[in-house]
Amino acid sequence: MKKVNHVLIVTKEFQSEFQLNSGGTGIFYQNLAEGLVRNGIRVSVFGSSKKPFKQKAENLSVFFVKDYFKKNKLAELLRSVTGKISFLQNLHFKIYNWEINYLQKELKNFIRDKEIDIIETHDWEGMSRVTEDLNIPYIIRCHGSWSVLHNFFGYGAAKGKIDNEKKAFEKANYVITISKSNEKIVKQVFGSKNYHLIYNGIDTDFFRPQQNITIKPKSIFYIGNVSVEKGAQTALNAFIKVNQSESAASLNFIGRETEITEQLKEKIQQNNLHNKVVFHGRKDKNEVIKLLSEAEAVIFPSKGETFGLALTEAMALEKPVVCSDLEVFREIVEDGKNGLIAKSEDDFAEKILKIFSDQSFAKHLSQNARKTIVEKFSMDKMLEETVNYYMEVINKE
Repeated sequence: MKKVNHVLIVTKEFQSEFQLNSGGTGIFYQNLAEGLVRNGIRVSVFGSSKKPFKQKAENLSVFFVKDYFKKNKLAELLRSVTGKISFLQNLHFKIYNWEINYLQKELKNFIRDKEIDIIETHDWEGMSRVTEDLNIPYIIRCHGSWSVLHNFFGYGAAKGKIDNEKKAFEKANYVITISKSNEKIVKQVFGSKNYHLIYNGIDTDFFRPQQNITIKPKSIFYIGNVSVEKGAQTALNAFIKVNQSESAASLNFIGRETEITEQLKEKIQQNNLHNKVVFHGRKDKNEVIKLLSEAEAVIFPSKGETFGLALTEAMALEKPVVCSDLEVFREIVEDGKNGLIAKSEDDFAEKILKIFSDQSFAKHLSQNARKTIVEKFSMDKMLEETVNYYMEVINKE
């Protein structure tokens, strides 16, 4: 049986000193790469970003070329113009093929002297197309394609990106989904495939209850972009209701502010709550841990998710959580046992007040929350299942 010795990750995001503000995909692939290296597997990472960069460490090689559309201003202009004119749609798609061809050429140069056993890439923007002609088995992991975000969560998306994703899934033989809900949605968009479920995992040694941090009484914390999609308005409206019963309550937003932030701040002023609501902005993971450790309750009023990484991190910190009634959240949270599920703004307020008023119940939720994450959603478990799947794939080829 073949073993996995060398993994190639193809991604547009990889958290590093060169991409400090990458999104969840970048953090995921940083964690995956480091975990594979710890398990004695060599990892190469290829991608493109605004600025090219290289990174070398023991058994880890990272090479990012300059983003095609940042490098080619004419192509960027043509992409923008053709995306807005329906009869130029085919040219619009062709321009995205130029990017794929560019990345294919750069990737071949990067791996010329490397013996790669398997490739992993993300679903969004159809990045697997870059790997299709390498005669190396590849896997797509579903972090959240533009096609899914557009169809199910109302996100805007360039037609060329969606076309790339369609073409990528047509040829894909191996696809990892990150939740049962995620698989159901992906299947509706891209059709039946050889889907394989591996839940995302977090480092439960890093995300663990903190000592010597004082909990702020009656504090509610929200983590995520301060956006409509993440439920920021629901969070504020629920807090206004909580404040009517519990005047000592406070609300803390952790995450990047968006266009709706000013609307929220106006409503905060109108309700004379400016001394009770804090916008902390985007924070690194160490600062997030410190802030969340001060929370009496952490809420997740999101309108749509493919998994719930921030939710699992808060639960691993042994915090009582209240989340919206999403199918994917129900795969993680068992209402009343390891967290609470709310179906409306009133329900959020009621369940937050329950946590505030019943310390014994809150402790019960918190302890079970961490136990759930350690047993089902740890990084170690995800790494083990990932390597096992890699081996399954390469031994089929």
